[in-house]
Amino acid sequence: MADETTPMMRQYREIKDKYPDSLLFYRMGDFYELFFEDAVETSRLLELTLTKRHDVPMCGVPYHSVDQYLARIIRAGRKVAICDQMEDPRTAKGIVKREVTQVITPGTIIDNTLLEQRANNYLASFIVAPDGTISFGVADISTGEFSVTEIIGDGYNGLSDELMRFSPKEIVVPETMIDDASYKALIQRFPSLYISTLPAWVFDKEYARSTLTRHFNVHSLKGFGIEENSGLISVAGGIIHYLSEMQKQALTHIRSVSVYQRRDFMLLDDATQAGLELCENLSSGRRDGTLINAVDETLTGMGARRLKQMMLSPLVTTKAINDRLDRVGFFFQDARLRAAVRTELKSVHDIERLTTKLAVNRVNPKEVAALKSSLIAALRVIDILSAASYADERFSARTGCEKAIDLIERALVDDPPILLNEGGIIKDGFDATLATYNAARREGRDWILKLEERYRTETGIPNLRIRYNNIIGYYVEVSKGQVKNVSADFIKRQTLVGSERYTTKQLSEHESVITEANEKGNDLEYSLFIRVRDALKELLPDLKAVSDSIAFTDVFAGFAECAAKNNYVRPAVNDSEALLIRDGRHPVVEKYLSANQFVPNDLSLDADERKILIITGPNMSGKSTYLRQTALIVLLAQIGSFVPAREATVGVVDRIFTRVGASDNIARGESTFLVEMNETANILNNCTAKSLLIMDEIGRGTSTYDGMSIAWAIIEFLASTPAKSGKTLFATHYHELTLLEELKGVKNVSVLVKEHKGDIVFMKKVVDGPATSSYGIYAAKLAGVPRTVTARAEVILKQLEKDGEVQVNIIEKRGNARVLKTREMLPLFDTATPGEHPLIKEIAETDINTLTPVEALTKIAAWKATIEKS
Repeated sequence: MADETTPMMRQYREIKDKYPDSLLFYRMGDFYELFFEDAVETSRLLELTLTKRHDVPMCGVPYHSVDQYLARIIRAGRKVAICDQMEDPRTAKGIVKREVTQVITPGTIIDNTLLEQRANNYLASFIVAPDGTISFGVADISTGEFSVTEIIGDGYNGLSDELMRFSPKEIVVPETMIDDASYKALIQRFPSLYISTLPAWVFDKEYARSTLTRHFNVHSLKGFGIEENSGLISVAGGIIHYLSEMQKQALTHIRSVSVYQRRDFMLLDDATQAGLELCENLSSGRRDGTLINAVDETLTGMGARRLKQMMLSPLVTTKAINDRLDRVGFFFQDARLRAAVRTELKSVHDIERLTTKLAVNRVNPKEVAALKSSLIAALRVIDILSAASYADERFSARTGCEKAIDLIERALVDDPPILLNEGGIIKDGFDATLATYNAARREGRDWILKLEERYRTETGIPNLRIRYNNIIGYYVEVSKGQVKNVSADFIKRQTLVGSERYTTKQLSEHESVITEANEKGNDLEYSLFIRVRDALKELLPDLKAVSDSIAFTDVFAGFAECAAKNNYVRPAVNDSEALLIRDGRHPVVEKYLSANQFVPNDLSLDADERKILIITGPNMSGKSTYLRQTALIVLLAQIGSFVPAREATVGVVDRIFTRVGASDNIARGESTFLVEMNETANILNNCTAKSLLIMDEIGRGTSTYDGMSIAWAIIEFLASTPAKSGKTLFATHYHELTLLEELKGVKNVSVLVKEHKGDIVFMKKVVDGPATSSYGIYAAKLAGVPRTVTARAEVILKQLEKDGEVQVNIIEKRGNARVLKTREMLPLFDTATPGEHPLIKEIAETDINTLTPVEALTKIAAWKATIEKS
């Protein structure tokens, strides 16, 4: 191919061969160009025009707007390599030197335009030791967060929980792991996760140790608490190696690696996170209808990200929880102060991510100006809080912020451009040489304006313009209709459809002076900006500390705002076994109801008489809402938020387990009932006496007697096993389970129903004692089941309640006619032996109270078919 023989195309091929799995964006002047198969794929992804030059497919995007295109490519799950010009084309000898300056993957993004503002963008990694211990690490390069932990005993289930907690966009693993069956099963559960691999030697302990000590500029890893842990060293080293390879920069903003212990937080497994809809709803995976959406009043991206972290990592120590509640209370009690702080927070940009771009040399002038205005607002927040005696040790970092503000104020113009190489960035007074160049530039611009006015007067062309572009420099532009009026000394340079472009001797002579001043001035401004940027990097620790302080302030003030708006109260959090809630409400459901429509409920659990509540009542009466609101109130309390109730006392729980509904997972070959049993097994195997168990309709996915037996045995197990006897809410349709109230610690409660003039009213109120009926037929009517079915069901129910017998309608064929007949009464619960009729045993074992209308209809149809054959 002829074009590949040119020096430029040989350079392109050499670079592309090093990044075969990436789309190579190759900088040429003001565009990033793509060639060959990259151009074909990118034109399809971005809907760009695909062109050809010497049979080479190509397409391109302007360099100044490349971010918007990159966002679409990354969302499509592709990797991008950015290849930039490493020298000025004006001074280059031969082909311009180019290098890949950044490789962008879903987990290595730092640019705000590519990131979700209110969520972290984590990259995760893990390795598995021969004994099954999993070393897990997670980093957000856009914020500098970097943590590792060990998963001991829980294996891939524990790893799944951590992946659910952090929701990484990408995971990087040793390439030797790809064929592991357990790994494959795990990845199937996270189909949107972008997978990257590294050679196994990257995770070698000694290589990883060298990577980390070099990155942190230390001789030992003792200060990070991982010196003796080969697994944590390996996974941390692998992450830093990968991020450094992608960024091609020293990651100076990642200043530490922290070790977190999973036991320091409430563990929320994937079933609990999904069942409670904490951050994603079950129907679409979006944020609406979730707990975080209901309570999020944060005003900054930093605060929103911190809130999500807190939501998925509730605390388990009373002191830490009450410290948070104290801070929320501080803002709750002073509405005026809270409003003043929140007003300032609205002016704070994402300091956390701006400082990251500063650290990796990718910040532009406009972002530095945004950093200045954000720091000014942040310091006003600190001033307001300090005056009110609000203590935060990070406030001492204000000195570094003041230095940063002063430097930016002295150096940068108030509204600088985005681009670095076109001038207009630095103030005149910051550098004497620049002031000279700027004076020359201003004089040149004034001279151009005067010359333009003179030419208009001399030619009589009112719309004559003197303009500039990078191709032909300065030129005089005249519309086609005025060409006859141009002076004889105008020299034609370019013909366009609607105009002609000229130069003159005067313009050409003065152009070199203006151009030299512009080029030297722009070059100097670029170098001065780099000097300012490097000076700001020295202040990063203080900027990061203030960023953290503002993020937490935003969360706590937001919690207080939420409490004030929605009538939340401060919970009493202690180490007791009590869980007492007065007029508790579901924080999400009440958002969708009109004022005072939601019916609040009480709850009382303790370590002795009320450890397990068996909850009965009809469908649609509010049992599931009651279960979930209890779990959500406890979780809110343990993240440090006020709660939706009139009063609440929460004894800290170590875990919340939920079994609140399942859907078939065909891809994994698991039925609804198998999913239910897997989750139930997880609960029973991992719960403790300090856990909160939410169990809804256990056993209904199988036959009545099987399901009831399982549910019965579970309650007995929890009631009789001290180490497992956590606080339990157990909703069921098996009314026989209410007999278990005789066990110590087990109590019956039910959702109140009232009958009125043939109808029933669901009161949504939970009261002590078992339900008297399931009201399934009434629920079927509300659901729109045909009247014929519900009427027949009422007849059957009355017959069964009367004497256990039911009259069966059958259809016989007589000639061409079909005739409805009624057979004699069929005894259902007779003492006859099974040999007398095959249906007797089956019908005798059917619990009508637990059947849904559809299940009842299906069974009746099957019985009819059997009878017609007999």
